[in-house]
Amino acid sequence: MKRYTLEDHEAYRRQEDEKATKEEETRNERMEKETARRAWLADGGKEGDFAKAWPKLRDEGRRRRVVDADHKARELQRAHGPSRI
Repeated sequence: MKRYTLEDHEAYRRQEDEKATKEEETRNERMEKETARRAWLADGGKEGDFAKAWPKLRDEGRRRRVVDADHKARELQRAHGPSRI
C-alpha cells in the first residue's frame, strides 16, 4: 500500500478546491439566470424570448459589473487624494 504524502494531500486539496469553485460558478450563473428570467416574465416577457435573449443579457450584465468595479476603484483612488511620494 502506498503511503499518503503531503504532495498527495496537496494534489487532493487542489482538485477539491477546483471542483468547489466550478460548482459555485455554475450555481451562481444558474441563480443569475433564474433571477433574470423571473424579472423578464414579471415584466410581461415570454419564456422563449428570454431563452433567445439570455446570452446577450448575461454578457451585458458582466460588462456592467466590470464598468462598475472600475468606477468604484477610481472613486476610491480619488477619495485618498494625491500621492505623498
